Amino acid sequence: MIVCHCANVTDRDIRAAIDAGATSIKAVIRATGAGRCCAPCRDEIGGILAGSTAVENADARARRAAL
Repeated sequence: MIVCHCANVTDRDIRAAIDAGATSIKAVIRATGAGRCCAPCRDEIGGILAGSTAVENADARARRAAL
């Protein structure tokens, strides 16, 4: 499904960016270009990030490293 019509970025593109290490909306924007021209798709990017196990794993590693 296309998430960002301005940049023609799909949910698969966003998931690939997350799998490659993007753990924030800004990081996904940098990696894919989605959300750069206008902001409506940023909520959808955030939803995909929230449902990503890659981001959860990165957050868990960061919490463990802080201990």
